[in-house]
Amino acid sequence: MGKLSRIKWLVIGTAFVLLGIVGLFLPILQGILFIVIGVLCLAKGSAAVRSQKMVFKKRFPRIGEKMTYLEQKARAWGKKRRAKKISKK
Repeated sequence: MGKLSRIKWLVIGTAFVLLGIVGLFLPILQGILFIVIGVLCLAKGSAAVRSQKMVFKKRFPRIGEKMTYLEQKARAWGKKRRAKKISKK
């Protein structure tokens, strides 16, 4: 992963985590959802966050299963989106 791509994921992840923290106090935003999205983005850009995510999954297997399911669903959505983009060209 290039340095620019890594920085992009770190900035996006940090923004989502901050939005999630704000969402914990505001009833309009889904705080937990934004925090999870932020952690997934941070895990793409940081090896330390990625390893902590794996420790979290081992410590809390029920939540880890849900996170794995959501990651797989996001990957499938991304592949489907890229396939549509390629077919349009």
